[in-house]
Amino acid sequence: MATAVATPTTNGSDRRKSGRTSHRPLNFSQEIYEGSVLNSSKRKRPSAATNVQDEDEDEDEVEGEGVEDESQDDDAEDEPDEEELRERRRKQRARNAVARPAAKRARTANGVSTTLAIRSANATSKNVSKQARQKARSRPSQFQATGLYAEVFGKGLDAETAATNWQNEMENDNVAGLKDIINFILQCIGCESRIESSDIDDVDNISGKLGDILNEYGNQKEGDYPLSSKQKQFHGMKDVLVEFFKAVIHGLHNSNLMYDEPAIYDNIHIWTATMASAGFRSFRHTATVISLAMTTALTEVAKELQSSMATTKQQLDSEKKKKSANKGRISKLQEEMARDEKKLEVIDNQLRDAFDTVYIHRYRDVEEKIRVECVAAIGSWILNYRKMFLEGQYLRYIGWVMSDPYALTRLEVIRQLKALFKQKQNVPALRAFTERFRSRIVEMGARDADTTVRAETIELLDRLRNAELLEPDDIETIGQLVFDNEPKVRKAVAKFFVSNIEDLYSASVDEFDQEQFNEALPDEDETEDFDTPNKLWIKFKCLAQTLGAQQNTISRSSNKRSDTFGTEADSRYMVATQAIFNAMPELHHWEALAGYLLHDHSNITRAKNTSGLSAAVQEAYKLENGEDLILLDVLYCAAKLSLQEPVDDAKTNRTKKAKDEARQRQETAAHNLSVMIPQLHNKFGSTPQAAKVILRLHQLFDADLVDDVHDEEADHTALLDDVNKQFTAHSDADVLAEASRALRAALHHESSKEAADAKVLELWQESSQSLAALLSGKNVSGRGTLDTNALRQVVDVVARFAHLASITDCCEVLEGRMTWPKSKANQGRKESLLDVLLQLVKRGEPDDDTPRESAQLEDQLCRFALKTLSFYYRWKIVSLKSAISTNDKSRLSTGSLTNIAMRKTDLIEAILPIVSPRKPLDHVRITALLSLVDLYVLFATVRYMKPDGEIGGLDADVQANLNSLVTDLDSTTRTALMETHEKMEKRLASKSGKRNIDLPLGKAKRANKRKARTSSINNDVTTTNGHVAADEEEIDRPPEDSDDEAARTTQRRRRHPNQTSDSESDATSSDDDDTASALSDPLSGEDADPDATKAVRALAQREAKKKAILVAETSLCELTAKIVLAVLAGIVSEGNEVRKRLQLNRGKLGKSYSQVIAYLDDKKAAAKGGKKGQARPKTPVTKAATKKDTKAMVSEAMVLSDDDIEDASDEEERRDDDDPEALRERGLDDDGDIEEAESVAEDAAAAATAADDDDDDDDEIMGD
Repeated sequence: MATAVATPTTNGSDRRKSGRTSHRPLNFSQEIYEGSVLNSSKRKRPSAATNVQDEDEDEDEVEGEGVEDESQDDDAEDEPDEEELRERRRKQRARNAVARPAAKRARTANGVSTTLAIRSANATSKNVSKQARQKARSRPSQFQATGLYAEVFGKGLDAETAATNWQNEMENDNVAGLKDIINFILQCIGCESRIESSDIDDVDNISGKLGDILNEYGNQKEGDYPLSSKQKQFHGMKDVLVEFFKAVIHGLHNSNLMYDEPAIYDNIHIWTATMASAGFRSFRHTATVISLAMTTALTEVAKELQSSMATTKQQLDSEKKKKSANKGRISKLQEEMARDEKKLEVIDNQLRDAFDTVYIHRYRDVEEKIRVECVAAIGSWILNYRKMFLEGQYLRYIGWVMSDPYALTRLEVIRQLKALFKQKQNVPALRAFTERFRSRIVEMGARDADTTVRAETIELLDRLRNAELLEPDDIETIGQLVFDNEPKVRKAVAKFFVSNIEDLYSASVDEFDQEQFNEALPDEDETEDFDTPNKLWIKFKCLAQTLGAQQNTISRSSNKRSDTFGTEADSRYMVATQAIFNAMPELHHWEALAGYLLHDHSNITRAKNTSGLSAAVQEAYKLENGEDLILLDVLYCAAKLSLQEPVDDAKTNRTKKAKDEARQRQETAAHNLSVMIPQLHNKFGSTPQAAKVILRLHQLFDADLVDDVHDEEADHTALLDDVNKQFTAHSDADVLAEASRALRAALHHESSKEAADAKVLELWQESSQSLAALLSGKNVSGRGTLDTNALRQVVDVVARFAHLASITDCCEVLEGRMTWPKSKANQGRKESLLDVLLQLVKRGEPDDDTPRESAQLEDQLCRFALKTLSFYYRWKIVSLKSAISTNDKSRLSTGSLTNIAMRKTDLIEAILPIVSPRKPLDHVRITALLSLVDLYVLFATVRYMKPDGEIGGLDADVQANLNSLVTDLDSTTRTALMETHEKMEKRLASKSGKRNIDLPLGKAKRANKRKARTSSINNDVTTTNGHVAADEEEIDRPPEDSDDEAARTTQRRRRHPNQTSDSESDATSSDDDDTASALSDPLSGEDADPDATKAVRALAQREAKKKAILVAETSLCELTAKIVLAVLAGIVSEGNEVRKRLQLNRGKLGKSYSQVIAYLDDKKAAAKGGKKGQARPKTPVTKAATKKDTKAMVSEAMVLSDDDIEDASDEEERRDDDDPEALRERGLDDDGDIEEAESVAEDAAAAATAADDDDDDDDEIMGD
């Protein structure tokens, strides 16, 4: 495009006093800037030509105003008032007087300057978003561009200015203007082809010309097109492009070219609609964005016309009501309304045409980005032009896209629906749509594959609920999501769930007379004591009812005996309370909730036969069976969240007064806890489930905050007495674990430490005396010598030993002499508690004579004894380290160290007979091996212990005695360890479906079994009736399926009832308890629904399978970590062989296992390879794999399923088992002991993203 170069004048007025000629800088549009080379320039001068042009424009505007005034003089009634004209002129002068920044000027090689206009901060469109204004700036990379592309992107003009310049060109030459804007679209696509003026004239040949352009485009080099490019030069290009075409449509409307010369818009629309149906993704995407932007602008114009017509109609009605109506003004207003109606009719036709030619095909395009653009566009159309688009024929397209396989498309649908339902005037028109697609919306909220989509859908459902558009079943379904596994979903459903509680509360109190109800039950603020009935009690009752309503759909956890230490996991009611805590202000009054629980509800009688309001109110807040346990969980979580407020946190900029108030609140809360906890123990302490929660409240009690309370020591002692009672009264593992944590918390506070030490010592003495009474006159080390009842009591006592040993130093207690009951059988017994525990360990040696029930108890006894001894040696090493650091010769004497070495040897000799006869995956064998490795590794740390710097070195004899404590792992233990490790590898591979792992020991055993089986078949064919038992390894089979695997196992057992494979028996011994509890059917009664029973059973099977995989991986990682520690400690004689064996399946059993093995790597190599941001070698890709069919014009149509919400199921099936997303779904990527797992997962996710980007190059299209 050629432009004229203006020559500056040199008259007298342009000369300075010095005689030099004053040259005015030229505008960018007046220079030949095509192909110019830009250099840096330091001088900035104002453009005189720009000033001249501005003055000319001002004169034109004044002249135009004069002509307009003359044309309006004929009808005095219709012209504006003088005040209105003055106001217009004043605003015009104010706009012209705005200071404009100086234009930047760059010098070129030949001295000719090129001026680039910089957008003024004030020259922004009213409709331009802040983000668009920030991104629509001049781009140095586009300075070399020409034509309209340079006007929009290269000169920094705002969208309205660029559109106005193009419109001025259109008024001079329509064909040239249309050619420029079509070539501008091609440049935005990234196409190098251009059209000529003849192509504009030949409208019927648009498809043919575009076909030629597409053929040329197919020969271009592959690459990203501007809208999808990540290059910095194209950042924010879409916003600028959309704003420009919106400004074009508004300009055509304001200048009436839209109506006087409709061919202008029709030509642009035909070209863009044709490009939107092209086979190349770049054409479809860019043209669709432009078409949708123009359609959005048309809806904005329609909205403006509607508003203008409404105003005109109001003025017309007002004028007609006047006594002396102005007929001329009425006629003028009627003409204006008729003119606007004709314009609106034109806009309506253009909107229908755009919808039918572009949107109806592109809303289901194969490209996800195009579908997202379409969904966002139709939402804005409905909001802008409700009269046309708020109809079922358009709303249905939004409903259909709810089943889109792309998560961002579904997310955009929900966001648009939220915007629609936000405006209450839209709700009546959306009722039919909601009835049609309500089930889909509820399904998306409950089971969508994307968490963000679920959260957004729940917020939409909350608005539907407020509009009374949900059924009771839908409300119940969404309410259950407060127990969901995803925190984001629970947080989103909190408001919805609290609304359910509010509705239930309203239904409970509506039947009461308001005045009498207020008298019978005061507000919470009107009561002084937390145990006085108030209105919050009914709200808490509604909360318990709502939470308890889900207990039939979510099975409760089993209360069976466990030989573990118990977990600190929150219950589902605690999880729900944490989600709704901020949405329900009543939970902040947790003291009132405690008073509500402590109230005696058993004295409340039924109010059916009484007419008093007081009795009816009491019936309204009376707790039913089981609801008190639910509210106990709620109480603990609410108190915990309320007490988490920091007091002296340096990060919070609070005043001293605010800090004092916060501390006062915490002191009051601590005092209230000290009063409530004993009362809660008295009422609920007999139930293990309730006792566990109350013991958690002990852990929240800060004894240091009650210094000002009288009888402080008595309060601490009373609270610790309650803990001791629960510790001795219950045998539940969770209760013992929580009681131990409560004692540990008391030991950490200075005010209660002394009392806690005394109570712990008291528990040791009581438990020791109980054990002495139970074992009096008995064979302590003999398996099966105790009756079942006595054996169960011994197990409970030793379990308490294990928990006590975990919280305080137990060396002195265990080494002390036991006090036996006085009897002939106990005369002369001088064993210590440590000796008794060592003898109890020997009861773990298996035999064939002990009954099964007793054998299980014996195994539990052995495991608890081993754990207690393991804690003992840990405390012993801590004590030994202290003695070495201070060079305490009394504790480092030869006799003391010899005694330690002898006890270590005795424990090893007691453990080895337990390990050898048991199967590799037996629980007792695994515990014994872990204890053995711990023992060896603990004593290996002695070689690194040295006295403090100021103290002299150790004596030679002491050093020799200490060195004798460090011994290598014996060969028997090493062999047993590796055998168990290999079995764990095989179990995890079998359950998780990982194949092709290397099992050296298994290969040797399989070879021996095949030889033995072949010999047996040759010698005894008649006995087996020609049938050979197939004892194939689990790893050679496909991944387990619950139903098929159970059927195969049952069939194999029927054929060979006495034959059980090692893998089957090992898996059974490891997982039977968990699977049995998970498969328990809560709907197995006679009246159970068969479909419900089947669904519950299938769900239980899936959960059992996931849990089995998680348990298998956890066990493998735990054992492997112990072996790695032994190798690193240098106590494995064949360390290199063990290293190689552990590395054998490093990359085949998941990221967690791989990261455990990573500790064996050389530290320098690991540090070098573990740096973040380090470039990794790219995997070579074959040419055939990267070749794309870019010349394909049209592909087969892809139909979206209306019922499939899941995201890319085919891609999930193709994902590698080590993919972090797959691990997270199976719950296998959550190992807190592995710190490096996160960075590895990020690398894997980056690789997956790169792979997905490669898939985005498919140029397919659907729907045409």
